[in-house]
Amino acid sequence: MAAIKGWRLIRLSTQGTYYFNCTTGQVEYSPRRKYRIEKKNAFDPSILHQRDEYREDSFDLQATLNPDEYYTLMSFITSTGRLFLEYTAYNEVKSQFPVTVSQFPKCPDDLHEYPEKVKFSLESRYIGSPGYIDFGIIVIEDDNDTVTSN
Repeated sequence: MAAIKGWRLIRLSTQGTYYFNCTTGQVEYSPRRKYRIEKKNAFDPSILHQRDEYREDSFDLQATLNPDEYYTLMSFITSTGRLFLEYTAYNEVKSQFPVTVSQFPKCPDDLHEYPEKVKFSLESRYIGSPGYIDFGIIVIEDDNDTVTSN
């Protein structure tokens, strides 16, 4: 499991592209390889046949947030649109994964006054390599209009 400092959530919706940056947060990345079909050999049960490989990675994110930042985060991850996680690994390579929320962050401060550490989990399922999307040059087509961001 790798621990990475700093992360950014990206939400892509029909209204546009939105970002939530957390430069001081931490990502714990746990990659897992799975197979859609796993069967034992009929003649030798010690042999396992595996087909249709896919990845099911989990990300545990944590950050120290003020109460207003916590509510902004909750609003961000519960809004409509596709969610992506982006971070820079140790070798200065940016990684991006399409994610879904598997565990929401809990509000740690009952009085809503002090910054506290917030933890939540994301999950990513994909085949092959997720690649990297430059959201700065994305084009959104809506009926007869084409919107290009600069």
